[in-house]
Amino acid sequence: MKVFTSKSNKTIVQKFYKQVIEDLLALNPEALELLINLSILNPEVLTNIDRKSVEASYKIQNIEQLFNDLLNKGLLEKEKNKEEIYKFSIQQVQTAFETVANEKNHEKAIEYYTRKIQKYGPNTEDHIEILFHNVKINPTEDLVNDYLGLVKNVEQIDISNKRLIAIAEELIKLESKYKAPILVVLGNLYSVMGRADKAENAYLNALDNYKKLAKQYYRIYLPYIAAIQKNLGTLYIDLKRFEEAEKIFLDTLKVYNELEKQYYSVHSSDLDFTDNNIVDQNYKLENTYLDDIKNYNELLKKYYDVYLPNDTSSSSYFGNVCVDLDLLEDIQDGSIDSTDSYKKLAKMCYDMYLTDVATTQSNLGLIYSEEMKFEEAEKMHLEALKIRKKLKQQYPDQILPDLAFTLIDLGDLYAGQNKFEEAERMYLEGLEISKQLAQQYPEVYSYNVAIIMNCLGAVHIKLEKFKDAERIFLGALRIFKVFASKDPKTYSKDVANVQNNLGTVNMLLNNIERAEYYLNKVFKRDPENIEFLYNKASLESLKNNSKVALELLKKVIKKDKDYIERVLEDKRFDNIRGLKEYKELIGQ
Repeated sequence: MKVFTSKSNKTIVQKFYKQVIEDLLALNPEALELLINLSILNPEVLTNIDRKSVEASYKIQNIEQLFNDLLNKGLLEKEKNKEEIYKFSIQQVQTAFETVANEKNHEKAIEYYTRKIQKYGPNTEDHIEILFHNVKINPTEDLVNDYLGLVKNVEQIDISNKRLIAIAEELIKLESKYKAPILVVLGNLYSVMGRADKAENAYLNALDNYKKLAKQYYRIYLPYIAAIQKNLGTLYIDLKRFEEAEKIFLDTLKVYNELEKQYYSVHSSDLDFTDNNIVDQNYKLENTYLDDIKNYNELLKKYYDVYLPNDTSSSSYFGNVCVDLDLLEDIQDGSIDSTDSYKKLAKMCYDMYLTDVATTQSNLGLIYSEEMKFEEAEKMHLEALKIRKKLKQQYPDQILPDLAFTLIDLGDLYAGQNKFEEAERMYLEGLEISKQLAQQYPEVYSYNVAIIMNCLGAVHIKLEKFKDAERIFLGALRIFKVFASKDPKTYSKDVANVQNNLGTVNMLLNNIERAEYYLNKVFKRDPENIEFLYNKASLESLKNNSKVALELLKKVIKKDKDYIERVLEDKRFDNIRGLKEYKELIGQ
């Protein structure tokens, strides 16, 4: 069997392979039946096809002989270095029969994956497969809940599992009330997989569905509308479609303002109702709390499955603006039955709402920076900072990471505007928080510490705090080297960048030997990097190696003529300014 490429459509090619395989196995119908059963197993799962699990679940006599027949015919082959694990020789062997499988085949597949879990222990991949085959047999409302719950727990590395999309495409055929949360999951999956067009389409469809639901249950579904707009806006930022991102985030803020007016301003226990002109003087606060519980319970009984969190992002600690499921269970069993209890619940929801507002403001700040609207960017970042500082005392584990990123965003904004003292203040505060987080979770936050240190060192150079810059760069270098020792391909660039900065600061300190030590390391690592070439040229100029300096500078200007303006202002090139070659090079 060999891969066959043709201009014919997929169906014709599949029929061709199906006929060839059926001819090959014409005298062995049991082997053909086994192949059909195996064809609906997921080849992306590394422990497929496990012969022992097949033997235990399919209950076929002479199964070892049948496997050997499929091997001899070239339809299967053994996985290298894996005992009793097989794979299809080519993909077409599997796809030839993917439309043939019936309910009985899917039931056998469920038994197979159940046996595998018993053999190897529970794992997400096999649970996804069991759900997939159950959905193929009979997609039901209960399976929607199972799917949404399963996706929420899928690791980022596994989220590109194609079965997750296949399951969603089956479940989405159910009634319309299930479409919106499934479409959000599809949007998240496509986004992680880099299929931006499909992600955008899924988010827009989900948004349309939730807007229709909001007409009927206004306060319940407004948060979902805001959450999807947030996902859509983030997608537009990744695609550098900043005008569309700006519009969607501004719309999101309008939704949050409406939420505050309709619900949160009334129900947040930390607001002064007497000063709120939205609330009527005769407003019966206690009755409203209890009425809301009653109404919410009624909705919950009808649409419990729709309330499941729909944010699959591993970085979202609060999830979307909705009531936590454990608290919903408390409401149902009567644990939350008083005004005080409901106030606590409302306060938690209000805080969740505020975190989403802050995230939207931060995203708008990044967009305004890209659009060179620096005043608007600063305003948005400062408003996000205010919210996150307000919440950090009560929810430090959830808020501190986002607070650190807000401070870094402000530091970057100020540094880009040459407001170096303000940038230094923001970076120092962000560094303190990141160090605090790194003590608890070093494998997660140490890298962030090094990134901030590198940014802070660059600001110290601008403020002429050269000793401070050197000290902070050395700290960053130690951290980057640890990461690079484990994964050089990913982190070597960070090591080179900070070594380049150390070269710069040592030239400013007139430590020429140390500057040369660091720049030589950088130059060996990436001799064509324009910034490294520029720094190396300036070092050779300081050493009066005019010939080498000019050769390097010629390479720099050939790559980017904008460096001429920088050369003219850089005092490190004073030693070669009088040379004819230098003047010709910069066009004087």
